[in-house]
Amino acid sequence: MIGYFKTYYHSLSRKLFISLVFFILALAVLWLIMDEVVLENDEDLDLYVFEIFRLYILNDNATSLMYNITQFSSAPFIKIAYPVLIIALAVFKFYRRSFFAFITGAGGLLIIYGMKLFFERPRPLNPVLYAEKDFSFPSGHATFSFILYGMMAYFIWLTDLPKVWKYIAMTVLVSLSLVIGFSRIYLRVHYPSDVIGGFCLGYSWLFLMIYAFRKWFPIH
Repeated sequence: MIGYFKTYYHSLSRKLFISLVFFILALAVLWLIMDEVVLENDEDLDLYVFEIFRLYILNDNATSLMYNITQFSSAPFIKIAYPVLIIALAVFKFYRRSFFAFITGAGGLLIIYGMKLFFERPRPLNPVLYAEKDFSFPSGHATFSFILYGMMAYFIWLTDLPKVWKYIAMTVLVSLSLVIGFSRIYLRVHYPSDVIGGFCLGYSWLFLMIYAFRKWFPIH
């Protein structure tokens, strides 16, 4: 058994090994949040973070900025941007990437809504600007922004751009996803645990899809 794991480890590339470690950590954190926070209804840490935001971060200028940032993963934006991405990839004859985008996005949405209906976690009280009507866990904005912008970062990695530009573009896209998640906490439409769980879910799903496609349906 030990020999098998040694052989498996040496067969992995360094990047895949690091990604696999993050995948395992993401699943562990997601499970911890589901079990200890959502199912046990333990909101103490979430409410503590909200209080820090109220005392030190909330202000009118930041509120306007956070509202604008959160739109980059809103339902109206996704309904336009995602089909445009899929169609654009197909038009430029990146058929496998287009198919990958469709399957990854559709599967991600099903998982998000399925988990919302399963956990039925109510939204936080006293939102900053507006109230949301659906369930709170996991954050759809956080989950899907990580799927969408993480996928775009992966596509950029597959290009022939110089590595420095790849790293810059990937950093910008992943940072945008993280800031979108931050905006959901700031606007108090999601608990911090909803957002962290959403990031973990988004990363895990994207990792699985990239791994599956690289193994059985390679993207060029």
